[in-house]
Amino acid sequence: MNNSIFITGTDTNIGKTFVSLGIALFLKNKGKKIGYFKPFQSGAYEKNNELIAPDIEELKQYPDIKTKCSYLLQGEVSPHLASILSNVKIDINKIKKDFNDFSKTNDYTIIEGAGGLYCPAYENKTFADVINFLNQEIIIVTTPELGKLNHVLMTIDCAKNKNIKIKGLIINKMPQNPTLSEKNFVQELKMYSNEKIIGIIPKIQNPSENEIIKAFCEINL
Repeated sequence: MNNSIFITGTDTNIGKTFVSLGIALFLKNKGKKIGYFKPFQSGAYEKNNELIAPDIEELKQYPDIKTKCSYLLQGEVSPHLASILSNVKIDINKIKKDFNDFSKTNDYTIIEGAGGLYCPAYENKTFADVINFLNQEIIIVTTPELGKLNHVLMTIDCAKNKNIKIKGLIINKMPQNPTLSEKNFVQELKMYSNEKIIGIIPKIQNPSENEIIKAFCEINL
């Protein structure tokens, strides 16, 4: 098996990295060789004269999951703006080559974007363009808070307008004691969209590896 999926979200700070990790551990637990690829990582910081990628650092805690990043950029801004601030010229062909080379020894490669589909990636291109260039199917990550249904439906429409295939949705950070809006989020989502719900992931404080695997054990990839 040599498969890949692109993890996108309805917004920033929606839990894309956590979901990427959860899927990686879920598949690793099934005996698969997993890779995590980040085309761009903005928000990098210096430590011991070395640039550190925050999202990749989370995955590096699990040595069985391979990691790769094409462009590591400073500044907690979009990759496009970060590349300008760092005076770095983005080459999408380098990203594609990095991804293809990295994926060769993986059974499954998880690609994580930044922000949502219309987040500026480089020059006049968005992450929707990057996904199409890499010929990827997406999983859309959302949370069930009030207002997020609107964001999910707009993301779905954007994907369809850009001819991006949607594998399904993951609802992240579902509280133990949801509000009325959160309780009805799934029902409303099913009412307005026919996209598959791959999983509903509970909100976990300081999750251990076992807790993450347990939370993702019933996802339907």
